[in-house]
Amino acid sequence: MEINNHNNQINFKALHIANCGDLKLYKLTDKADFKYIQTLPQKIHTEDLMPNLTKDEYSRWNEMLEYAVDNATNGLNTTYIETKDNKPCGIITFFKDKITELDCICTWPVEYGKKVKLAGQTLFYQLFSDFEKIKGGKKIKLEAITNGPYDTVRKYEKLGFKQFDTYPTKVTMETTAAKIKNTLKEMSERIEYEKVEPEKVNLSKELDI
Repeated sequence: MEINNHNNQINFKALHIANCGDLKLYKLTDKADFKYIQTLPQKIHTEDLMPNLTKDEYSRWNEMLEYAVDNATNGLNTTYIETKDNKPCGIITFFKDKITELDCICTWPVEYGKKVKLAGQTLFYQLFSDFEKIKGGKKIKLEAITNGPYDTVRKYEKLGFKQFDTYPTKVTMETTAAKIKNTLKEMSERIEYEKVEPEKVNLSKELDI
C-alpha cells in the first residue's frame, strides 16, 4: 500500500488551469507529467484518426507529435496539454521570455474524421496570455512546417504572424507584442476561456488514453 500511495503522489502534479467550452487545459509541472505524455506518440495514430492523407503527411504529423513531446521535457520550457472529453487532443511547448520561442504545437482528432474545433487556437490563446504577463515582452517567434498535412503558414498568418525566412520544409515567422494584444482581443470573442482555481491532477487517471 505504501508503494501505491507513493506512486499516486508522484503523478499528482499537473495543474488543471482552464476550461474552454468542451476543452480543458492542463499545465505540466513535474517529471511524472512528462513521463505520461511521452507515451502519447505510441498511443495516438493519426492514420487511424483522419482519412485521406498521404503516407508522407501522416509521417510528418506523427513526427511533430514526437517533437512536441521531446521538447516538453526541456526544463526551461512551458508546456500545456489540451483535452476534449478527457482525451488528449493537443500539446504546446515554448520557451517564455521577452522574445518567446514556440518550440512546437501539435493537435489531433479524438473522433474519426473530425478535427477538434478551436484546438489549435485555444493553445495559441494560452501562449499569448502567458506572453502578455512578461514585462517588456517584445515578440513571439516560430517555425511553420510546409510539408505537413495542413497549411500551417496560412493558419499562423491569421493569428498575426508574418513570414521572414523560407527554407525547404519550413518558414520562420514572428509577431509583435502590439499585434498579440489585438489578436487576443479578437480571439476572446470566439474562445470561451474560463480560468479555474489550479487543481493538481493525476494525468494517467484523469485522461482517457
